[in-house]
Amino acid sequence: MDRNFTFEKIDTPEKAYVLGFLLADGYIDKKNMVELGSCIADKEIIEFVAQIIKSEVHIDNNFNKKTRRFPRARTSKKIKDITKFTGGRLKEERHYPKVKKELERFLLLGFFDGDGCITWGYRKDRNRIWQKVSFTSQLHLLEGVQQMLYKNLNISSTIRPKSKEKCFVIEFSNKKDVLKFLEFIYPNEDFIILHRKYLKANALRLELEEFGGTTNND
Repeated sequence: MDRNFTFEKIDTPEKAYVLGFLLADGYIDKKNMVELGSCIADKEIIEFVAQIIKSEVHIDNNFNKKTRRFPRARTSKKIKDITKFTGGRLKEERHYPKVKKELERFLLLGFFDGDGCITWGYRKDRNRIWQKVSFTSQLHLLEGVQQMLYKNLNISSTIRPKSKEKCFVIEFSNKKDVLKFLEFIYPNEDFIILHRKYLKANALRLELEEFGGTTNND
């Protein structure tokens, strides 16, 4: 197996997704060796990425609750031109890149699978469903996401520091905005990587369609 991989250009949905996930969760050393990992439950992402960058998947089943070491799926590969697309090796140096319009949803999906979250539930005191999409990352990356969301989906969002940590959170909770976002990254079922997040998003969409954002549950 070739030890090196080169993006050359981001010209496929697969490359766009991998770049998005790598921006969120990838470690890049000084020799442009990229390392990616996930919990075992999410190993489908690592398997997909490994298929694209032609690397091997390794399963680490070590478990130590005291040191917070849990089973992980990992892969690594030297990507010679990676910083050309990320803007830098360290996460604080990275920026959200520009890609062709038809690839923007795949880039965002990869970033969402790495650093994004969708949460929702029922507010019994107000008899309605609440929902929120959020991303937790470094500021420059989130500023790029924010601009992309506004340009493509007319979604306004806020960025705030995450307590005392060296990272920020972008979030929006308006029902129409959340649904627009989900329709953008999941317009059909032909490109879904992390099924856990897709199923959660789909459950929300089904609930909103059934109850219109309200519920009569006691």
